[in-house]
Amino acid sequence: MARLSGQLGRQSDAPNGSWNTTPPTNQGRFDPQTDHDNVPPPEEAPPPKASSQPSLDPETLPHKSKSFSGIAVRAFLLGEVCASSALATAYLLYFSNPLWRASFFLASLSLFHFLEFWTTARYNTRHVGVTAFLLNNGTAYTIAHSAAFVECVVVNYLFLDRKWSLGASRILTIVGLLVMVTGQVARSTAMAQAGKSFNHIVQTKRSDEHTLITHGLYAYLRHPSYFGFFWWGLGTQLVMGNAFCFLGYAVILWRFFDHRISKEEEFLVDFFGKEYEEYKQRTTVGIPFIR
Repeated sequence: MARLSGQLGRQSDAPNGSWNTTPPTNQGRFDPQTDHDNVPPPEEAPPPKASSQPSLDPETLPHKSKSFSGIAVRAFLLGEVCASSALATAYLLYFSNPLWRASFFLASLSLFHFLEFWTTARYNTRHVGVTAFLLNNGTAYTIAHSAAFVECVVVNYLFLDRKWSLGASRILTIVGLLVMVTGQVARSTAMAQAGKSFNHIVQTKRSDEHTLITHGLYAYLRHPSYFGFFWWGLGTQLVMGNAFCFLGYAVILWRFFDHRISKEEEFLVDFFGKEYEEYKQRTTVGIPFIR
């Protein structure tokens, strides 16, 4: 009995006879007894790759402040008005029709608003948006331009002699063109030179990008963009021959910029302190009676 139990004990210590512990001799052949040990573990799925494309700014969606569709529509319409008005101006000039002044005004106005957007987009891209066209510039702005257009059409259509009109003088027309070009170049150049520091809205808090610009036109004029718009506006009225609107533009624009510059310079003194006060002493505004 002891011998039998010893044999049974040795058998109980051995592996189960149903499993073959001998390594497989035929490589590549499937053996159900051993090949389950050679199955490689499943590979882990690689982590998702981060998208290389930047996320879309929600403000560029329709009806938002930087809407691509809104920008496209406005640019297209301004281009259409500018091109058609320029063609009308050339046609009317060819036939010596004084109404060319009205179409010239529309072409100049549409070009002005386009350049407002383009210059902002080129030199201050972060702040560009639908409002950079400056089309919605207040009720008084709309009324002033509408009155100028109406006066030009009425005077040049009903009063052909125009002896009392500014348009009767070719010299004044040429002077007006020169003043317009000077004003437009000054404004666009000022916006470009100010770059990120330029904004259509008066800033009440200083940002990290806000620096005091003292080179270029700013070395001589404190507010060259205001200087440019003031003289551009008066130049348009000389070209159009508008005696009444010329006086109206002069008064309204002067009062507007006198108030705006006064308020804006209060903030600029807070931003830059003595540096701005010294800059103010060695520069001018370029608008009569505004120091």
